[in-house]
This record gives sequence, C-alpha cells and structure tokens, in this order.
Amino acid sequence: MTEDAAKRQKPMVVEFDPDFMLVSMEMWRKSLDMEIPIADEFKIHFMANRRRLLEGFATTGKAWKVMLGDMTAVHEPARLEDVRREVQAFLSWAEGGLQALDDLAPKC
Repeated sequence: MTEDAAKRQKPMVVEFDPDFMLVSMEMWRKSLDMEIPIADEFKIHFMANRRRLLEGFATTGKAWKVMLGDMTAVHEPARLEDVRREVQAFLSWAEGGLQALDDLAPKC
C-alpha cells in the first residue's frame, strides 16, 4: 500500500454543526408551503416554480442523506440520528410534493 493510500484509510475527524442544515430545511419548507409571512412576489414565484424548487430540495436532501450516512458521531450519536431523521423527513416532503404535482397533471 502506498503512503497516499494509507493516509486515505484513516478516518478524518471533523466538527459538524447541523444548525445551518436544520434551519435551511425548516425555512425552505415553510416558505414553499407558505407557512410564514412572505411578500406576494415570493408567493407567486414559489407557486410558479414549485416543481423546480422541489426538485432542487430533493437533490439537496439526497446529497445530505449520503453525506450523513457516511458519518460516525464521536460524541452524541443520538443527535446525529436526529439530524438524519430530519433530512429524511425533508427529502420525503420534497418527493411527496413532486408526486402530488404529478398526480395533478392531466392524464391523457
């Protein structure tokens, strides 16, 4: 095994503060579902672009799910599991929203 390969085999310890991720998911969901006060221009934008936004959220949720799935908590493993559940709930919400839009589409 080369020296570079040996370096790649060692786990890397990083600090991960999930607050940005959790707040982002909450605000994206609440704004798209219009659960918070937003300007009329944004309401129109969210309605007109709902599919595109949900597709982006689903892509982000999948990427975060993969990233979190490869993490091992050094401290507070239950907290990491909570974040994983929140990401899965966000992903399910985005995919469910896309399915709801598909269900509304005319069947020809």
